[in-house]
Amino acid sequence: MHITHDFTLTFDLDEYISFRREQFARLLARPGVREQVAQVFAEVSDVVQPAACYDVFPIEGFVHDRVRLAGGATLGGGPVVEVVCGAEALALAVVTVGPAVDVRLKEMQATRQRFQALVLDELASWAVDQVRQQLYAQMSTAFQARGWRTSTFLSPGESAWSVREQRVLFKLLNASQIGVSLSDSYLMTPLKSLSLMCGAGSQPLGVEGLTNCDFCSVKERCTYARSGGHGKIPLHNVA
Repeated sequence: MHITHDFTLTFDLDEYISFRREQFARLLARPGVREQVAQVFAEVSDVVQPAACYDVFPIEGFVHDRVRLAGGATLGGGPVVEVVCGAEALALAVVTVGPAVDVRLKEMQATRQRFQALVLDELASWAVDQVRQQLYAQMSTAFQARGWRTSTFLSPGESAWSVREQRVLFKLLNASQIGVSLSDSYLMTPLKSLSLMCGAGSQPLGVEGLTNCDFCSVKERCTYARSGGHGKIPLHNVA
């Protein structure tokens, strides 16, 4: 298993405003509100602590809607086989921005800084997605160097791929080494954590040229999808 902290997170206020759209921009016209948002932006980089663990597992075969890995573990359901069919290996990962975000959010709620807590919560969600996107880009580049194609990534619970499948990922990855645990109800701690998988191989894959947003169950009402600021990194495929 590999562990990395090699991520560069950016928090641009104008980009954040574009995600939140015109009504939020009008709200920021109030000096007090803009100052509160600026305070959160000033501290977010000190609060997030990005980390990821990942590993690559050979694929033995595909059984109906599930992928069978070397060693006997299986995972799947939803669009998994559709996305990775034809892959020779499956990359699994867990990413997080660390526990300090959870602590700071509780402090803000306790001191009735509810608006600031809302902004920090959104920035932390943005941060963990940046970690996920950057890790995927790193893995795709590594596969490309081998002459392999890479599927889009999927995260349990964001599509018809059940969140219960996270238990398989956590059996295969020792996410405790980056401080992430999974509850009996499939909730990760710290809260701003995500798991993901993607397929890779030398031959054409079942689905190429799409992003995780194409399979997301909330894509029709997602602010990030509407703004074009989410899930828009290119796939590194080799013809």
